[in-house]
Amino acid sequence: MQMKELMVRAIYCEMLGYDASFAYIHAIKLAQQGTALEKRVGYLAVSLFLNESHELLLLLVNTVLKDLQSTNLIEVCMALTVVSQIFPKDMIPAILPLVEEKLNNPKEIIRRKAVLALYKFYLIAPTQVQHIPNKFRKALCDKDPGVMTASLHIYLQMIQENPESYKDLTSSIVTILKQVVGGKLPIDFNYHSVPAPWLQIQLLRILALLGKNDQR
Repeated sequence: MQMKELMVRAIYCEMLGYDASFAYIHAIKLAQQGTALEKRVGYLAVSLFLNESHELLLLLVNTVLKDLQSTNLIEVCMALTVVSQIFPKDMIPAILPLVEEKLNNPKEIIRRKAVLALYKFYLIAPTQVQHIPNKFRKALCDKDPGVMTASLHIYLQMIQENPESYKDLTSSIVTILKQVVGGKLPIDFNYHSVPAPWLQIQLLRILALLGKNDQR
């Protein structure tokens, strides 16, 4: 408990501009060995303290692997969250199968975080995830709107790079947009009575890319 409190103070010190590098290794240890709450603080500290090229980050790989295989929902969520924020590029192949597996998890929050992790992988190492476009399509058609929304980040990126390969998605994107405008999403997505405005903008950006120089 004391280490958790000290770690929060170390985070605050770094926020104020002071060097708290002495606490970095302890943040990793907290993520590795602590209780659920302590692990959460440890993971948070690691994601704030370190960058993707930091040598200490390699020490976290086995912990992430273990937590991704855990039966504890909270531990899996924490591992997916840190993976989607900061993870060594060279270690992606070690955890990619586990993250892919989470796309079929019955829990919506796990599927959503897995999609965001894959989006991160696509940004830093696109060749690593190009073999699973069908799984992205499954996420686009997910019954949970949060999972579907997360998948749009990946599609926007891929369509920007190669719109011709995704022309067949146009009807699906239009259908989703009609559902959003028709107020079919949960009320939580509304903003000042407007149905999911940020999602509408994302969908329109995708349609603009798909329809560029193509009147049909």
